[in-house]
Amino acid sequence: MLHRLSVLMTRLQDDPDALLRDVGWPVLVWDSMPSRPRSVGPEEAPTLMGPSPPRVVESMVFELRPRYPGRGPEVTVGRSPECDIVLPEPTVSRQHARFRPEPHTEVWSVTDLESHGGTYLEGVLVVPGRPSPLFTRASLRLGGAEVVFLQACAFERYVRSYPQQPRVRLTRPG
Repeated sequence: MLHRLSVLMTRLQDDPDALLRDVGWPVLVWDSMPSRPRSVGPEEAPTLMGPSPPRVVESMVFELRPRYPGRGPEVTVGRSPECDIVLPEPTVSRQHARFRPEPHTEVWSVTDLESHGGTYLEGVLVVPGRPSPLFTRASLRLGGAEVVFLQACAFERYVRSYPQQPRVRLTRPG
């Protein structure tokens, strides 16, 4: 399931117990999601020589759940529509990584699926085919997509540390 981070932040303030019950933990937070053009008025329309209009970027939260029931606890992430979590980022491979809880400990791990752009955990390259454990919070890079893995117990701390300036930020295409 996909959520907007701003919506979850509001729900956390309104009723934290309900949020913790309703969301399937753990989650992946994607701050660098490709931007969508915002609507612009005629006075902001780009000219041949002028700058392009800013784009709206909002962080998204993906529950680490299989999309299809009965497939077990594994969750695949990639560009392919067949993945449980689809990241429409050109540097993410079609089948990029797999997340799963270890059967005996319930500790989640990430495994790179021989992706082209690599999977990095806390800045260190994950060896393809070898699971790397994830604990309460972990920074990951899948190709060029930077995501944060969060268990429920780390989500509130993450939200408190999240920049409270505009929750929707404006950027210029590069």
